[in-house]
Amino acid sequence: MKILSFTTVYPNAAQPGVGVFVRERLRHAARPANLRVVAPVPWFPFGHRITPQTRPRLSSRIERGEMEVKHPRFFSVPGVFKALDGLFLFLSSVAAVRGLKREGFDFDLIDAHFAYPDGFAAVLLGLLFRRPVVVTLRGTEVPLSAYRLRRLQIRFVLRRASRVVVLSRALEALARESGAAPEKTVRIPNGVDGAAFRPIQREEARRPLGLPADARIVVSAGGLCRRKGHHRLVEIWPKVRREVPGAMLLIVGGPTAEGDETEALLRMIGERGLGSDVRLAGPRPHEEMPLWLSAADLFVLATTNEGSCNVVREALSCGTPVVTTPVGDNAEAVHGPACGVLVRPDETAALARAVIEGLTRVWDREGVRSSVASESWDGVAARVADVWRSVANVDEEEVRVLERSQARS
Repeated sequence: MKILSFTTVYPNAAQPGVGVFVRERLRHAARPANLRVVAPVPWFPFGHRITPQTRPRLSSRIERGEMEVKHPRFFSVPGVFKALDGLFLFLSSVAAVRGLKREGFDFDLIDAHFAYPDGFAAVLLGLLFRRPVVVTLRGTEVPLSAYRLRRLQIRFVLRRASRVVVLSRALEALARESGAAPEKTVRIPNGVDGAAFRPIQREEARRPLGLPADARIVVSAGGLCRRKGHHRLVEIWPKVRREVPGAMLLIVGGPTAEGDETEALLRMIGERGLGSDVRLAGPRPHEEMPLWLSAADLFVLATTNEGSCNVVREALSCGTPVVTTPVGDNAEAVHGPACGVLVRPDETAALARAVIEGLTRVWDREGVRSSVASESWDGVAARVADVWRSVANVDEEEVRVLERSQARS
């Protein structure tokens, strides 16, 4: 079985931290010889000057480990005409997919990530090349559903896809409301690499990061867009600092395609006189994240929307308790008081209390880690591979039935 994975969110030379969760699932689910990745990047004349952090200049083909990745450019106007992105994405990717077939990679199905624009383009590619499509909903579908044209395109994707993989119960409900048949919808959350994300002694983790050994430290990690809620933590930090003197907040992440709150966050930090206690650590390599998460006394993410937030599971796997919001499948990951606390994103006072209590409480790190011990990428990948096999087999059977009917006629 040969898989063509299609996604605009995938690590590349300019953005190595983007889409790591997609790469990890693919790396565990398919042998490199049976997998190709087409990961288009947005392009607009002088677009790299308008949004340099989110519009990297890349060659059309790179190798990442053993996976072959193609990066065709697709026309995308920054900030406007977003309802056309799916069509432009499809048109720009046809040549890359045809090139793979000419090279002898005759794929059995298309594995797409995010319903729009990726899934929309993938379904059109599936129709063109007569291949089934598996689409994974990852959370962006929730805000995009507020836009009429994109909502209609998402409905088209969910009805035409052979299978719809969702990461959480909330996305499962959205998929069914948007037209996905229950029998072709399957819930498979993201996983965690327990070997890489394991508890490290705090002093040992802090030393290479240059962090004080005796401080109480909160880490928040994620792109510097407003959805991630880093500004909410800066807002409550004066209160946290009064209750927990010397408490530090470290925000790990950089600009994203959704936005760049760097200047706004720096302004908030300066206005509140928090320069010594709140730091923007910038984007860090994924391989370095076990140090940051193990260095923290508490991991906090005040996000308003997620699919399946990997960094929450990674923090838990490092034995670090979590304060986060009940969006996506966060409530399924932080499923009891032994591993963390859930707070609604609009409850600022409750968020402050949860952070203060989390910093002053004694946690059982091994108990925190055990809460996600069974959620390995290998287990997730096995379930994804089962979906692929079932779709490929169903498609082959449909072809055989069609051939028999044509022979009789």
